[in-house]
Amino acid sequence: MTDIEKLLAIEEIRQLRPRYFRVIDAKQFDELEDLFTPDACFDSREAVYDPIKGQYPGFPVSPVSKGRDEVIKGIIAGMPDTLQSCHMGNTGEIEILSDTTARGIIPFSDRLIIPGVLATAGYGYYYDEYEKLDGKWRIKSGTLKRKRVIFEDDLGNGVAL
Repeated sequence: MTDIEKLLAIEEIRQLRPRYFRVIDAKQFDELEDLFTPDACFDSREAVYDPIKGQYPGFPVSPVSKGRDEVIKGIIAGMPDTLQSCHMGNTGEIEILSDTTARGIIPFSDRLIIPGVLATAGYGYYYDEYEKLDGKWRIKSGTLKRKRVIFEDDLGNGVAL
């Protein structure tokens, strides 16, 4: 792989997580299939886990999803119609491992709101592995690792748990 090919691969990979964020925020779930490999794996057990306070009461630990169909079902289940979300990804670290494999660490923040029920601000990283299939880079595995989740009232005031 030449340096130019590596740069092109990094750019294509770098667009995957932002596209994922846009798709889930817009609830355009039919676009998810194109982002993941058929054997994808997604570990979102820390979706509502705070490293300081632990798992939030009333929120179950999400299972690790295996296979693209299960990954997509899990994402849809975690994004009900009543949920308003806004995910912001930052420029990540992408490492090309071979012509068809890579890994990355993508920092993100998110705001999740179910009016009158729940409001959070969260921060963390996605630890991703990528694979190039049929000439296109896709997410092979993703692990969400939280650094902080802050529950808030509807006015943005922090809520002690």
